[in-house]
Amino acid sequence: MAFIDILPLSQAITGVSILFLLAYLITPLLSWSREIPGPLLAKYTRLWYMWQKYRNDFHWTNIKLHREKGAVVQIMPGYFTIDDPKAHKIIYGHGNAWKKGEFYVAWNVSSDPHATNLFAARDQGLHASMRRKVASMYSMTSLVSYEPYVDHCIDLLHSQLDRAASAGSAINLGRWLQFFAFDAVSIITFGERLGFLDEGKDVHEMIQSLDYTHIILTFAGVYPWLTPLFKAVAGVFTGDKLLYFQKFASEKITMARQEHGDLAEDGPATTMVRKFLDAQRREPKKGLTDWDVAANAGSNIGAGSDTTAIGLIATVYYLFRDPAILERARQEMDSEGLPDRPSFQEAQKLPFLQAVIKESMRLLPGVGLPLWREVPKGGAVVCGRFFPEGTNLGVNAWVSHHNQQVYGEDADLFRPERWQEASGETAVAMEQSWIPFGLGSRTCIGKNVSLLEINKIIPVLVRDFDFYFQDQHGNPETRDYITLKNKWFLKAPHLYARVVRRNLKAG
Repeated sequence: MAFIDILPLSQAITGVSILFLLAYLITPLLSWSREIPGPLLAKYTRLWYMWQKYRNDFHWTNIKLHREKGAVVQIMPGYFTIDDPKAHKIIYGHGNAWKKGEFYVAWNVSSDPHATNLFAARDQGLHASMRRKVASMYSMTSLVSYEPYVDHCIDLLHSQLDRAASAGSAINLGRWLQFFAFDAVSIITFGERLGFLDEGKDVHEMIQSLDYTHIILTFAGVYPWLTPLFKAVAGVFTGDKLLYFQKFASEKITMARQEHGDLAEDGPATTMVRKFLDAQRREPKKGLTDWDVAANAGSNIGAGSDTTAIGLIATVYYLFRDPAILERARQEMDSEGLPDRPSFQEAQKLPFLQAVIKESMRLLPGVGLPLWREVPKGGAVVCGRFFPEGTNLGVNAWVSHHNQQVYGEDADLFRPERWQEASGETAVAMEQSWIPFGLGSRTCIGKNVSLLEINKIIPVLVRDFDFYFQDQHGNPETRDYITLKNKWFLKAPHLYARVVRRNLKAG
């Protein structure tokens, strides 16, 4: 009673609650991991990692830790990031027993454990079954049917950039590239654009809602068992925004059924939803459910738009900030005599441009956090260390892409020639360590669609426009790296540029 006698009851309850919370958040040091390097606080609590996420710079912190401490670094109790290309196959290899870590529990958009999505599905067998149902819609052979939709969005963005050039004012180019990515993947999926390119703004605050959702789920993934609490608190401020994209997808699918029935469309352009519905009708043995259709369509918008936008912004930034790189890309394109709207295949035949795209996505990959995998039953030896069952290991694309043993001492520099110079084992190691879309059996299913959009629009921008980067006040941009916000996806909210239309006839 002495404690209560000294303090008011409310303060005593608060103090006890804090003590219980601290006891909950602090984890006893695991004896087997005592010798594995890492920040001291990270050995006892997940709060260190949570704070790094809040600071927005964990991608660089992770690189620095590995360069200082070696191939294995502890960043939370029982969680270790890996910087060793030889470990990739062990952790992410096809057919292994490593399931996704608990971090992904937070990314289930439904409370039903059976109604998960490809990204959040932890079990390898369940994921493989779900992926087989829809893989053909994302294959390279399906891309041809999506190209007319992308060309339509290129025309719209081109018109907006023409207007900006005529006005002579700077625009947030990064924002317009994100508008393009959203509208392109929307029309590919549903045959209908969301309207970003028409209005030049965040229609119905969809992008803002998506950004907020990613922030909430990324933090919730640190304490996955508290995910319902995170979502409940977020719901007080956002209402149903966390489910917005799945609801949007469901409404469009319902409209597609009502307007066109379950038959696929005729003609060269066929939306992905039409392909889903056709497969559902023609191949019932695949077991493609209504939830599968809605989850995949919604994921196209919710994840595919950001992945593509980040790749586009990185490529445009690195291309146009260096006149020598830009001129070389233009000379290569001129020698090929590309049409006004190059096809995906035509763009892929430009080796230097491909090297630029690959190098841009190497230096600025879209995800800046580790891709966690759980050590299976019996434990595993990785990087010469034994990790017991239930431990989480993960590779961060930023760490892999800046590995100096793989990419050379100049790994932090933009040098697209490295991809053309590499040969033999070096070239293989570089390709295997390039993981902007993940790696192994869980590689992003929308990878080909994203590369389709990037490859089709970059040649048009290079041929028709000049971009002069500025800060928000109109001064020439001098930063080495564009500003990034690391909340799962590394967003670049500001990339201002003055747009100039090239006079091709004068050349």
